[in-house]
Amino acid sequence: MRVLVLISDRYDPPVTAPRVRNAGLWPAARRLGAEVRILGCAQRREEAGPTAGGEEYFALDRDPLPVRAAEAFVHTYHQWPRSRGLRRRAAEVAAEWRPDVVHAEELRMAAYLPAGLASLHSVTLHNVESDLQRQIGSTPFGMLDPIARRLQLHNLVRFERRMLDAVDLAFAFSPVDLARWRALHPSARCTWRTTRNGTDVRGIIPPPQPEAPGILLVGSLAYAPNYHGTLWFLEQVLPRIPLEWPVTVAGSFAPPPLREALARTRVRFADTPRDLAPYYAASAICVAPVFAGSGTRTKILEALAHERVVVTTPLGAEGLDLPADGGVALATDADGFVAEIVRWGRDPAVRTVAARRGRAAIALTYDWSVVALEQLEAWRRFRAGRVAR
Repeated sequence: MRVLVLISDRYDPPVTAPRVRNAGLWPAARRLGAEVRILGCAQRREEAGPTAGGEEYFALDRDPLPVRAAEAFVHTYHQWPRSRGLRRRAAEVAAEWRPDVVHAEELRMAAYLPAGLASLHSVTLHNVESDLQRQIGSTPFGMLDPIARRLQLHNLVRFERRMLDAVDLAFAFSPVDLARWRALHPSARCTWRTTRNGTDVRGIIPPPQPEAPGILLVGSLAYAPNYHGTLWFLEQVLPRIPLEWPVTVAGSFAPPPLREALARTRVRFADTPRDLAPYYAASAICVAPVFAGSGTRTKILEALAHERVVVTTPLGAEGLDLPADGGVALATDADGFVAEIVRWGRDPAVRTVAARRGRAAIALTYDWSVVALEQLEAWRRFRAGRVAR
């Protein structure tokens, strides 16, 4: 099977959830026999161009300032900025290479799907994007912010509908997300399927449990739910964690206000680390304070693969198929977070058993090889059904 994949960013280093997914899923698909070519956007102009691995990245358009201001006022990042170079190259490769599948990884990449070809078109939806927009909004515009939010949400919902009508298959990140997408767009013409996030369970050798019950928070810190969750953790939870327990935040692209907040605390800040393994090795408990968004959280799966227990919210664990004793504890407020962190921190024997159960549970379902196989099978079944008709 030939698959042309369109992605929103380079995946090396894998320091955000979409990068982690792309770095794990497509090599796994190749190991299963698929031919995969990758085209993508370069979020920084200096990163545009071909790579040694065969991927091609294209700079985003740099329009005149008045155009940029107008587009930012009425559109979210899902619709703007765009890359005309990527659009042209995607059409060229699709026409020359004749892939069986052209796949957009993330809603915004569906705008680059080339029209007029016999290839199966699909998209993976990492979040219920219009729901997230309703929850957190976008870039503030001062007194005009309410108008901008309404315009952005209106245009985003219309964009969602157009993209869902343009693809054959749409993959939601969980059954919960799938139900919400169907409720939002009940007449969409696509066929729905689910996928999931994953991690390299088979490639991770769990480190021994550390002596000190260190705490680790991992995330892409420019992503609004992670940004707000981290600030909440620093303000509401950190002051109540025993001082002798080290706390680390390992994250990428932290905005200046968050950097300043981190600098005022005792937290060790690891800025955009290429390798998280040393931080998992030094920590016994991972925290994921998630209060907005949807989908499934790569950082929870990665922590479990390293045999580390996780304290998160019910929303953070939403969509994850894990047993009740699978190393994930749920808390809804600061009191609950503190209680769970202290409970795990002071009982290393119970913590170790729970962490091992968590790793065993995700190995069967969330290893990238399993996720990739299910994705390939979904494409094959759809193509076979279309031929049969």
